[in-house]
Amino acid sequence: MIEEQVTIGDATLWTARQGTGPALVLCHGGPGLWDYLGPLADMIDDRATVYRYDQRACGRSSGGPPFDVATAIADLEALRARWGVDSWVVGGHSWGATLALLYCLAQPAQARGLIYVAGTGIDPAWHADYRANHAARLGPAGQARLAALKERREQATDVEWAALDREYCTLVWSTDFGNKARGRELAGELFVDDLHPNYAVNQLLNSDAKRRVEGASIATRVRELHIPALVIHGDADPRPAWSARHLAAHLPDAQLHILPGVGHLPWLEQPEGFAMLVRAFLRDHLAPPL
Repeated sequence: MIEEQVTIGDATLWTARQGTGPALVLCHGGPGLWDYLGPLADMIDDRATVYRYDQRACGRSSGGPPFDVATAIADLEALRARWGVDSWVVGGHSWGATLALLYCLAQPAQARGLIYVAGTGIDPAWHADYRANHAARLGPAGQARLAALKERREQATDVEWAALDREYCTLVWSTDFGNKARGRELAGELFVDDLHPNYAVNQLLNSDAKRRVEGASIATRVRELHIPALVIHGDADPRPAWSARHLAAHLPDAQLHILPGVGHLPWLEQPEGFAMLVRAFLRDHLAPPL
């Protein structure tokens, strides 16, 4: 793997590249997190050159506002040009799946395919289902602990804040897994060194993305996106699987796979089955152009 700091305007973005063959880029979730998709890249780097990066002002990357969808897409497009890639498959997880979809809609000539993992679709009704599922998985004790951590974190500084934030994130993310007994353990695999979420980016970018991906015109735009798409979702993800079915039904050339017993991070809970799906998609749709 080759790591590189790439300057894009006022931002310096941490990037990584591995593998050989046609290009594929992976967009991490959040927004406001960092790249945690190394295990996914390891599954497919014999089929593609896999690019990853920390988004603007997130993780190991710097950069200032605006923190909006247009800037996120522009950063990704600037990376493509910087790396000398003519076109690529664009993949993403969670918020990264939304970014990947919006990039493909904005730059269809550069998009050879879409890999959409555990996204939230284009119907805003998913929010209510997620909140209910998340609360139910926490239970009363978990909800009380989460509220206490949030309150204490707002008053804490430095080392104490970092410890509280780590526990807060672990508890929130633990509800994302189908295997409840291993939720906290698997949530811990998302952390990288001493990185913490950028909550300002999360709030601003989420707000802008919601307007763009859940608006009245999005369904028509998605129906006009004529590229191969792979949509993967776990039926144990608190983000409802119906949102993935709804999106796939609007995409003209989509494969949909709902994985039983799997939560929000299928490559951690069902690595063999997940890898098989992604590798088959790349085999069929990422052959070198003639």
